Order: sequence, then structure tokens, then C-alpha cells
Amino acid sequence: MTDVLSLKKANCKNCHKCIRACPVKSIRFADAQAKILPNECILCGRCVVVCPQDAKKPRNDLTEVIGAIGEGRRVIATVAPSFISHFDVAGIEAFEGYLKKLGFFKAYETAEGAYIVKSEYERIIAEKRQEVIISSCCHTVVSLIQKYHPLCIPYIAPVISPMLASAKKIKAEYPDAYVVFIGPCISKKDEIAKIPGPVDCVLTYEELDQWFQKREIVPEREEISAAEGRASRFFPKTGGIIECMHTEGTDYHYLTVDGVENCISALQEIERGGLKGYFIEMSACEGSCVNGPSTRGFAHSILRSRVRVDEYAQPDRSAKPDFDITEKIALTRSIPSEFVKEVEPPEEAIREILQKMGKTKPEDELNCSSCGYATCREKAKAVYNGKADITMCLPFLLAKAESFSDNIFNVSPNAIMVLDENLTIQKMNMPACHLFNIPSPKALLGSMIVELLDPNDFEDVLETGNDIIDKRVYLSEYKKFVELSIVRDEEHNALFAILKDITADHNRQEKYKERRAKTIDITDKVVEKQMRIVQEIASLLGETTAETKVALTQIKNTVLSEDE
Repeated sequence: MTDVLSLKKANCKNCHKCIRACPVKSIRFADAQAKILPNECILCGRCVVVCPQDAKKPRNDLTEVIGAIGEGRRVIATVAPSFISHFDVAGIEAFEGYLKKLGFFKAYETAEGAYIVKSEYERIIAEKRQEVIISSCCHTVVSLIQKYHPLCIPYIAPVISPMLASAKKIKAEYPDAYVVFIGPCISKKDEIAKIPGPVDCVLTYEELDQWFQKREIVPEREEISAAEGRASRFFPKTGGIIECMHTEGTDYHYLTVDGVENCISALQEIERGGLKGYFIEMSACEGSCVNGPSTRGFAHSILRSRVRVDEYAQPDRSAKPDFDITEKIALTRSIPSEFVKEVEPPEEAIREILQKMGKTKPEDELNCSSCGYATCREKAKAVYNGKADITMCLPFLLAKAESFSDNIFNVSPNAIMVLDENLTIQKMNMPACHLFNIPSPKALLGSMIVELLDPNDFEDVLETGNDIIDKRVYLSEYKKFVELSIVRDEEHNALFAILKDITADHNRQEKYKERRAKTIDITDKVVEKQMRIVQEIASLLGETTAETKVALTQIKNTVLSEDE
């Protein structure tokens, strides 16, 4: 795979949503970043669609096309048949008008290439070349088979896609053309790199929307124009390939499969020897191309998209009128294996990784898929192969966090209680039991706080939302002094009460106050006695007592200030 998808590291927020969405788990989680593995990716685009932070970005090739137009090249578009579901235009003629405003020379329907390809499918069926025939239109399906189900490669119809067939037809008429495919699919950017030549560049509908917006071009909402039916315009909807084919009188059965998971199930059935005598239309996107990763149908209404495709095709269901194309185009392609071989870890290594995730028993393996993997063992394999991290396990992290909080709860020397909005005790630790002379934390679970404490402070915190911090409270029933803190957790509608037993500190302070009072009393008596002596001496000596009084008063104040 070329650099079709890239990661915006600053946007990746460690949510694992892309891993959960990826059908082949071609993402490596490391350094808190979900990185795409190009050699394993099938470019289904799901990670792009589901990422809430837009961390996965397809390559934007607008500058390539704008540059070609600026150089004066003959730029011709081949437009995927799903365009009618993404753009509210009347048909290809109206759409071509908007493209010409951008500088395109001409526009063709890729549905013409679809007609060429479906005609080749009909020829393969008539000649009974293969026991099982898998359609080759969807590049993501082809990549899925090449990388993960190479035993099914012989069953892929050895025919190029409608995009390439249409481009070859254009270049047969305009050899100097710079051909641009416009469609709903990200993986087509990779297809033209693997099969270079016919198509020079691929733009998604999103890229074209950006270009229209930049040029202030707004396609007008129009009713689909009445025109002669073209059955190959059915291609972009589920079952559309088979619907436009002439299947009467063949010895084949016809099956439609959409969605990568359903495709994988069908491929597994083929590998087991099933589905012999079937032509299988496979599409990676549920709903097929009208629901591609770069379409509005994916984000809005796929039903509306199907209706517009049906209205635009306008076929006679019995006659199936279609394009009239007689040009001879080379359609055969080779499909090499790109098998992704993943190391299968030994059982001992899996058990060791599971133990690190806190899964020591089979019942510990919840298989919740929060990490993105279907089972805990699949996650362990990914860890072994360097594609996942132990910390991706949400139950493991929750258990670890709860264990940490429980340790704090239980190790704290202070009494801690958790109350709900009804002031019912939900949890308490052993120091709380010791404070209130309770045998165990379970003894009062579900009881009202009024059984232990005056509820007024708790009610005030609930009503005002103002926390109480280190309020001194005397518990007369227990003859203890505490510092009470009450904190409200609005998110969980809970109150946390922390009571620090300060009885010993209070008693020490009271004894200190008693000793201080005695010291002051003794000092006062000494001062009084000394004053009398000083006065007697002063009267004999004829001196004042002011200085002596000041000195003794300072001594007294010094004693008083020691407590401050």
C-alpha cells in the first residue's frame, strides 16, 4: 500500500475506536497512538469514518489535478456511477458542466467501464472458466483476498475494474489525456499505484467537495433527468452488478455479499470447498459504493442514495438496455499474493500475557472487545506481535484503578465514608469503624448518616454545593474531637466525608493551656510582689518605678506570646 492513509498524531486520543472498527486489525497501538500498518491495511476506510478526532486522514491529491490543469493538460474525468447519489445533479451532463468550471476538458461515466467489465463477466460465466467467480470491481475486496485469503485468488475474475476499463477507453480516444477518477473510494488511490497507466490520479467525493467550496461552486439541487435507461448504472448499489447482467440460462447461482465481515465469512466458506457454481458479487462497504467512506450516504441516508441510483439507471427490467460499446480493450489482469503472515505465539506466551492483564482464570477473560479485539486471547496475540499494549484492556485498567483507590481508602489513618444523595452510607473504611466503635464496615452500609453524625453539615453541602474543609466537631457520644471535611462529587451524586481524629491533639492543647495559665498566674504574683519591693526601695531611694514595671510587663507578655 502506498501512503494513502496517514495518522495525525496530535489528534489521536487513545480511544481504540479505529481498532474496534478495523476488520483485519491492521493497526499497531504504541506510544498511545494508533498507527496504520500499510502492508496489512485493506483501505476499507472504516478507521477514517469512525475516528471522532479526525486522526486518520486519506491523502489529498487535489494539488496534482490542479497542477495538471494549470500546465494546460487535457484533464478528463471518469466519474463513478455513485456520483448521482452524492451530488444532487440531474445527470452526467449537468455534472460535467460543473467539472468544466474547474478546468476539466470532458467527463465520462465510469458506468461505461462497468458495462465493459460486466460483459466480460458474462463471457467468463458462459465459458464456465471457474468453479467460483468473485467480482473484481472492489479493490478493497481484492486486497482482502490477496493479504488474508490467498487461497481464493484463483476465484477472483481476472478482469480489471470498471475504473481502469473506463480510463483505457478514454485514453484510446485521447492518448494524451490526464485521466482523473472521481469516486467514493479511498482504496482506488492504491489501485492506480498497483496498476499504473490508465488512471493518472484519484479524487474522492470529499476532495471534490473541497474544490467546489474553494471555487464557490454550488451544484444546484435538480431532479434526475428523464433519459434512456442504462443498466450498468446499477453498479454502485448492493446487487447492482448482478442486476445489470444477463443471468438467464446459465448454470451458475448468483450471490451478493456486502460488508467486510460478510465477505470474510464467504471467503472462509469458499476455502472450505463451498459455494461451487456461484458468481459472487462482493463489496467491502455495506450497501456497496453508495455507502463508501467518502460519500454523504455513509453519514446520512443510504436509502435515499439507492433511490437516486435506481431513478438514474431507469432500465427496462426485462430488456436491460445499456451502453453500446464496441471498442476492444485489454481487460485481463494478474492478481499476485500479498499474504500477511502473522506469527502464532506459543500457548505459554499467551498465558503469560493474559496473566499480566489480570486474567489468571478462564472466567477472567471477559471478551468485552473494548480494546478492539474480539477476545482476550486475540488481544494477547496482538500484544505478542507488537500490535497492542497490555494497557489497552479497559477491565484491567479499571481493576487496577479500583485497587489503587481501595488501597488509599483502606490505608488512610483517617475515617472515610461515602454517602449517596440521600445521605445513605455506601462505603466506609476501618478507621471509621474504630472512630464510631463499629465492628465492621458492613455493619452500617445502607444506614443513614444521622445514626452517626449530625446531618446538617451534609445537607448544607448538598444544597449549596460548597464543600466543608477541616471543620472542628465534638462527638459527644464518643467523647472525641474530629476535623470534618465533606466534599461533593457532582458527577456521581455522592458525598465524601473525611474525619481526622484530633482528640489527642486537643487534649495536649488543653493541658498546655492549663500549664500556661498557671505560669501566667505565678508571673502575675511575682510581678505584684516585685512591684511592692520596688516601690519600697523607690520610696527609700526617691526613684520612680516606671522602668521596672515596663521590664516586668515585657517578661509577662513574652510568656503569653509563646502560645501564639
